[in-house]
Amino acid sequence: MRASDLRRLKERATRNVAWLHRWLGVATCVIFALWFASGAVLLFMPFPSLPRADQLALERAVDVAAVRVSPGTAIAAAGTRATGVRLVQRGERPAYIVTGMDDISRAIDARTGAALPLLSAGAARRIAVDAVGPGATVGPPADYDQWIVHNRFDAFRPFYRIDANDSAGTRYYLSARSGELMQRTDAAGRGWNWIGAVLHWAYFTPLRADFTAWDRTVWWVSLVALIVAVTGTVLGIVRTIAAQRQRRPSLTFYRLRWMRWHHLLGLFAGIFVLGWILSGWLSMDHGRLFSRGQPLEAQARGYQGMTAGRGFAIDPQALRALGGAHEIGFTQVAGRALATGWWPAGTARRVLGDGAVVPDAALLDFARQGVAAGWPGGPGSVSRRVPPTSLYALAEGWPATAILMTDPGGIRPDIAIDGADGRILTVMDPSRKAYAWIYYALHTFNVPGLSDHQRWRKATVLVPLVFGFIFSVTGVVLGMERIRKQLRQGKVR
Repeated sequence: MRASDLRRLKERATRNVAWLHRWLGVATCVIFALWFASGAVLLFMPFPSLPRADQLALERAVDVAAVRVSPGTAIAAAGTRATGVRLVQRGERPAYIVTGMDDISRAIDARTGAALPLLSAGAARRIAVDAVGPGATVGPPADYDQWIVHNRFDAFRPFYRIDANDSAGTRYYLSARSGELMQRTDAAGRGWNWIGAVLHWAYFTPLRADFTAWDRTVWWVSLVALIVAVTGTVLGIVRTIAAQRQRRPSLTFYRLRWMRWHHLLGLFAGIFVLGWILSGWLSMDHGRLFSRGQPLEAQARGYQGMTAGRGFAIDPQALRALGGAHEIGFTQVAGRALATGWWPAGTARRVLGDGAVVPDAALLDFARQGVAAGWPGGPGSVSRRVPPTSLYALAEGWPATAILMTDPGGIRPDIAIDGADGRILTVMDPSRKAYAWIYYALHTFNVPGLSDHQRWRKATVLVPLVFGFIFSVTGVVLGMERIRKQLRQGKVR
């Protein structure tokens, strides 16, 4: 190919990239600005939540003396393949909460084995007064609300909204299925989150209530934004190289104020913008490109050592050893059925089906046997505690009791389990580990050296967020000017 032909080809490619960047940028410039601004708010005001310890403190202790039905019997009564079984105090009676493969939780009376209906308004009122105080008021049940829109609440809908009527404007959300308080907000948090998490994650109730619609919408919008960032970065470098070849070398040859600032800010903020948009897009991966970190069905069954969702050979009398617990969870590890009691202080105690206490060392031994059965072929596993501030713990949301089961031979993936009850948290195969770095570390800066110093981390994130917002504002101005120009001309070029 002749040099002149190659030059024309490069010029044509540059024009096409410029056209694509210009018009996709016009379509997304406001979104970029909102993402950076809302990201800065979200950095200091996270989405409302009810911490585990606070939730347990609000719940009443389980009346284990009244329990007559085993968890296995409760699963059979629920008529579903169980993915989770817990025992809670549902108002005046202990109840098993059985969550099925259909992502619906069913309440089974732990005294009789009968299925329980949704909580009545009167029962919800009594729970609200007992947990929140006599001034609490309860609204009618509703499936969705702005602050319980996440799909993790799906198994427990509908919810009663409880207003504490205090100076902070505190609200709680009570599941009509399980009788548990599962969310808490206050007036300040709700106000800031409208311009923080709600904007940043597109958590608008009509859209977020349909996970598939929300997932696809945000994924495609983020992909378009990524294309804008990539084409802008390429174009910015090409323009700078051209400016450097002028008689008087410069970083930019643009003379129009906003275009000049857009180019110059893009040169310095472009790498962060590109990395942040890429990691933001990957936050919506949900198994598209990377592993979801979940065991295969055969692996889960091997780890449990019995047919998934069945077994739980636990004598109801054995649960009396967990008297005073505010919640009791049930797990299966290497053929052993375990009952784990939880207290508000975060302490936990485990017993086997006959009531024998299970010390930490025994649980780790069960877990090693389970891992060997679920992922055969490798040597014995080595276990180690995972610091709560480690990258993987933060990325995956592991509890402080997380333990990583590693294979010295590298045959098996690393398996993260909860050291309190033995359940599998995440299968940390190479794909899942890479995802933690490419998505979470890149997007939040929760990397080694900063994760232990959150003030420094927030400051480190805030600076590029501010520059990214200013850069996006120049894009908004240029986009508005381009639209006005095209409206005057009546055409798009």
